[in-house]
Amino acid sequence: MNKILLVIQREYLTRVKKPSFWILTLVVPILIAIIYAIPIMLASRPLEHANVLVVDDSGLFKGQFASGRDITYFDAGSLDYAKRQLETVDTLDAIVYIPARETTLPSDAYLYYRTDAPSVNVQSDVNNQLQKILRNVILLDVHGITPEDYALISNTSIKLRTQDIETGRDGFLQIKVIVGALLAILVFMAVFMFGSQVMRGVMEEKTSRIVEVIVCSVKPFQLMMGKVVGIGLVGLTQFALWVLLSGVALGGLRITNAGLFEQAESRRVTQISTKGTEATNQYEVAQYQAAQYEAGMGVDNEVQDLLEGLGSINFGLILVLFVFYFVFGYLLYASLFAAAGSLVDNETDSQQFTLPMTIPLLLTILLMPAMVNEPSGTLSTWLSLIPFTSPVSMLFRIPFGVPVWQVVLSMVLLLVTFPLCIWVAAKIYRTAILRYGQKTTWKDVAHFLRMRR
Repeated sequence: MNKILLVIQREYLTRVKKPSFWILTLVVPILIAIIYAIPIMLASRPLEHANVLVVDDSGLFKGQFASGRDITYFDAGSLDYAKRQLETVDTLDAIVYIPARETTLPSDAYLYYRTDAPSVNVQSDVNNQLQKILRNVILLDVHGITPEDYALISNTSIKLRTQDIETGRDGFLQIKVIVGALLAILVFMAVFMFGSQVMRGVMEEKTSRIVEVIVCSVKPFQLMMGKVVGIGLVGLTQFALWVLLSGVALGGLRITNAGLFEQAESRRVTQISTKGTEATNQYEVAQYQAAQYEAGMGVDNEVQDLLEGLGSINFGLILVLFVFYFVFGYLLYASLFAAAGSLVDNETDSQQFTLPMTIPLLLTILLMPAMVNEPSGTLSTWLSLIPFTSPVSMLFRIPFGVPVWQVVLSMVLLLVTFPLCIWVAAKIYRTAILRYGQKTTWKDVAHFLRMRR
């Protein structure tokens, strides 16, 4: 046991002291915080204010453009006057020109600018207002519908919510798909990354003949287990630092954008406490949504929906299961990677052994679209129970909610299977680690497994 601990210590300290370990450890939390902050920053950042002149020769749009918090519209008498103003006044950004009508309704409009093209926000707002004003003219003249009534009708809709019947909480399926996919891909990459480190470490020691010296004092099984566990602890250390640093970064994000987070939390509490009363307030809600739409506040609602959906996920449970499936999924595959490393002298020859071993994980990633379609279906259930696919597929399903018996059964099957894989890998490792200059085949692997010693 002491010899295994010495190997673990060597493998762990050798990798933790490398600058690349700390660079990767610091970069990942920063990327997570940036990805999390992007929608909030885009929603909360102030846009540069724009001033736009409106020249309406058609007579339908005069005085109809509504100024907002980011754009102010001014009516101008003629196009020549507006052009002179645009050339001499630095605070003016563009001219909207609607020519006189040759038919009942105008078919073209122009947005003139001086040097720099107007921002996408200005172009979008001008286009939307042109369409809205023209639509309102048609509705009022032909159908007698006022703009206020149309805005109310347009924003009165039914929002389909997936909701837990016991807790009353929304499902937020799209957000859960994203979280589940990130967890699955993270475990997939971690198993490959750290498993490959085990394989490369074994091959390096075998190629340099250092292993001949090591096995004089350490048994091959002890060497293999020390290497697998040591590199696994490096992975756990890195994940723990990622969680800690990501928590600090996201905590700072919550402090600097407390308003958006508080609004999202209050909306979630309100939806749970007022379950069943939405029908009686639908008219007031529609009016409020119409006012928000007119004020251009839709982006804030999308960000609040995102924050609300993230807040509905039990990240504590996810963290516990993530550690479990990473640890035992890694032990299962790392032992096989160690065996593959002992069979060959270079990475090129290792492909014939590593590819068949990793097919189950690759298949799980390829079948993820089918799992998205039915996260509780037969395929998803079986993939989350089979030990060679459960580390990825079960973590994908966890955000959606998985029956307790399936989680327990999956964990038990994984706990039963990984010692068997370690035993198989140890039989191969202790025989193949001292073979040099011979191309190993699957027939040789079968022979190693049949050997009694």
